[in-house]
Amino acid sequence: MSEAVELLFDRSALAEDVVCRKRLVQPPAFAPPALPEAVRAAACRAWEARTRSEYVGVMITRKLHGLLVDVNAPMDLQELALGMMLQEQQHAALCAAAAASLGSDGVVPFELAELQQARSPQPVEAQLHELICGTYAVGEVTALALIRHALKALPDSPYRDVLATIAADEVLHARIGPLLLAELRAGRTAEWLPYRGDDRVRPFVLRQLDAMRRRAVVEDDEVELARDPAAAEGLALLGIPEPVAFKAAYLAALAVDVPAAFAKAGLALD
Repeated sequence: MSEAVELLFDRSALAEDVVCRKRLVQPPAFAPPALPEAVRAAACRAWEARTRSEYVGVMITRKLHGLLVDVNAPMDLQELALGMMLQEQQHAALCAAAAASLGSDGVVPFELAELQQARSPQPVEAQLHELICGTYAVGEVTALALIRHALKALPDSPYRDVLATIAADEVLHARIGPLLLAELRAGRTAEWLPYRGDDRVRPFVLRQLDAMRRRAVVEDDEVELARDPAAAEGLALLGIPEPVAFKAAYLAALAVDVPAAFAKAGLALD
């Protein structure tokens, strides 16, 4: 069993320094409306979960950059990986600020393995393939579809503004996997990352999709709470879309958006 750890998402005094402040992402001015405690608590938990997800994204992108360095990938790709890592850090900070506005103490639990993102015994090239095809061409494509669904479903609010900021960056995160896969399949990366072949990539991706379909995606208490129209409206004001429709959007992304992304790279999944 993986060890559990808690991280504190806070800010130092340097965040108010005139020079440092210009280089740090700044959250919007949150002003949560007066809502039932159950609604506020559910939204707070959801934003803490988003904080966790985005911070794990920092560690995943850090791993991606290290693997790209190890295979001597082109410098532009290394730069893009570093840029995405910074974006994930900024996303985590924005989500933590949203959670704090709803009463979070800033302490978020993680499994240690999530933070370590340890390398496997596989060759570096195989690990890169799995990141490109699994994490980015599947996971990030799905994430972009979900955040676009949320932006369409949510009313204007500072919480929606945070999601809009994240969505602007997620376009790159969802694009890089299919783009790299197309380069791999065309043989244009052969000097630093030879392609493993469709017969190895396709089964891996299909297993990834199958595993993702089995994920819970939304919490049962959120579903139950959202059965009350007033509670669902309150959650939406705090940046939390209706959970049943959210899960449907998730499954649709796996069934439509991901296969379409692979098709653009020239690889049919069916």
